[in-house]
Amino acid sequence: MTKRLKFRPTHIIVKCILGLIILSLILSTISSYINKDSEKYIAKVNGEGINFNVFKNMYLIEREKQKTKLGKNFFKLSNNKKFIKETYDYILSQLINNILLEQYTKNMHFKVDDHQIKKIILNAPIFQKDKKFNKERYFNYLTSINLTNHEYINIIKKKINTENLISSIINSNFILENEAQNIINLLSQKRIIKKSIIKIDSAISKQNVTNIEAKNYFYKNKNDFDIPKKIKISFVKLTLDKFKTTCNNKEIYEWYLKNIKKYSTEEKRRYSIIQIKNKNEALLILSRLHNRPEDFSKVAKEKSIDPISSKKGGDIGWMSSNDIPNEIKNANLNQKYQISNIIPFNNEFLIVQLNDIIIKKQKKIYEVSDIIKNEIKHQKSLHLYNMLKNKISNTVKKKPDQVELILKENNISTQETNWFDKNSIPAVLNSPILKRIIFNTQSFRKNTIKKPNLSFIILKKNQSFLIKIKDFKNKKTQMFKNIKQKIIKKLKLIKAIEETKKISEKIVNELKNGKMNLFQELNLSFANPEIISRDDQNFITPIVFSLPRPQKEKKVYTLYQDKNKDFIIISLEKVYNSNFSQKEKNIIFEYLEKNNTEIIFNSILKDLHEKSIITYEKIKKI
Repeated sequence: MTKRLKFRPTHIIVKCILGLIILSLILSTISSYINKDSEKYIAKVNGEGINFNVFKNMYLIEREKQKTKLGKNFFKLSNNKKFIKETYDYILSQLINNILLEQYTKNMHFKVDDHQIKKIILNAPIFQKDKKFNKERYFNYLTSINLTNHEYINIIKKKINTENLISSIINSNFILENEAQNIINLLSQKRIIKKSIIKIDSAISKQNVTNIEAKNYFYKNKNDFDIPKKIKISFVKLTLDKFKTTCNNKEIYEWYLKNIKKYSTEEKRRYSIIQIKNKNEALLILSRLHNRPEDFSKVAKEKSIDPISSKKGGDIGWMSSNDIPNEIKNANLNQKYQISNIIPFNNEFLIVQLNDIIIKKQKKIYEVSDIIKNEIKHQKSLHLYNMLKNKISNTVKKKPDQVELILKENNISTQETNWFDKNSIPAVLNSPILKRIIFNTQSFRKNTIKKPNLSFIILKKNQSFLIKIKDFKNKKTQMFKNIKQKIIKKLKLIKAIEETKKISEKIVNELKNGKMNLFQELNLSFANPEIISRDDQNFITPIVFSLPRPQKEKKVYTLYQDKNKDFIIISLEKVYNSNFSQKEKNIIFEYLEKNNTEIIFNSILKDLHEKSIITYEKIKKI
């Protein structure tokens, strides 16, 4: 409850899974799941197939959701290959998660109310005639999908079980002991790997690039070899720190009196709660507390269902007035140890006690003099900044030739840049607004600079820039002969990468089949073992932990390309768990209690993925 009171979070992962489960409960789509005559699967999870028709239905539903969410942008993206693949992958991953959870709940023996199943069937639109359940329609439907009444009810039970698992985790901070242990196992997991590097250097020198290939590449990518337009400017950056100011004690005193309400401590209150599911039980507890209010902490430990605060006797800590939930505010508790009446909260009930109050207190002038001094100096600097900003702005518009005189009067010097283009703009000038103004096409017309060519730009956070273009060079098209060697070098690299990639993939395929012919032929070897932990700040960590566990002493291999363009073969040798101390485990358990919902779903799914055999078929275009 504490977590929900303070944060009321929205769990994206949970919503996605629950959304698909509820969606799959729609009886018109269940037929796709269980049509026995269909052999067309896009994936199998521990031998259980995901029917292509299910995937197709879910994909079309997702597209409609995207259309609503993206509006006009949807039509720009709808035929984009990357966008389509990401949607495919998302739907497939959620369907796999759905089946994994169904398989997981099978052994948990959730009790499903027969009345709940009956209600689902009776209220299904496809079984109704004249807004009433029609038995004939129901059995005709079962015949059409080749199911008995018993089989159909079992399918619904499976869906309800999965939904119950998800709902129970969402609505409670309680963590099952075996799930907590699964999370410990995931966090403590270490993996031993070996790496073999296939360098591309030797392959580069072997590549041949003809003059025709180089020319074709040049004409196909001609714009990439243009020398971009370059510019040289002088500029002034105005900020508040350029205006140094002071203040005296009299100013501090006057400021304090003028803003006295501002300098006070905030009122804080400390509460304890007892959270109860049943109203009758809450009434009994309230009756007991009216007779013995000193028992609040004891009762909270015994009766409160909130797993965090109950361990602390119901204490939920200090809260400022802005942080106190409305449910508690509306109880109007204003005296220490005052106890509220029963407060309805999210289909449950609260009893709240006010433990203590730190009242709002006026601060003395000596306590806030430094703060006031900074505020006065800030206001003075802001005033000077705005005066000069307005003066420069008006002068640029009306008498630009006098701008330099204003800068000189205010002892402000200009800075001058070296040559730069859009890709090498100095950091101080690298903002979208400044770039747009600096590289305005008007500035590059007919090799002439507009006089006086001054721009004054006012940005947020009390920043402004005076910019003057000193010189520029227009975009220049390069001749093929001048960059021929550069193109040849680039093409050799491209060819070397393609060739090395093919060889590397071939080696990995051989290794997966227990062969080392090509590996040994190329004099490759694996380096010393490395131990990789989940919390390693290493870009290969997600690659290593995405690999399945080695089965029956067989090693697992994968391939990736590093930042030097070399190809690295990873051999996953062993997976094991290190031991956490009890102190470390306690820290993890405490964190899980506060943040358990998404963590539990992640850990359950990670564990299920690692223990499962999932095979994929190629997805044909829908």
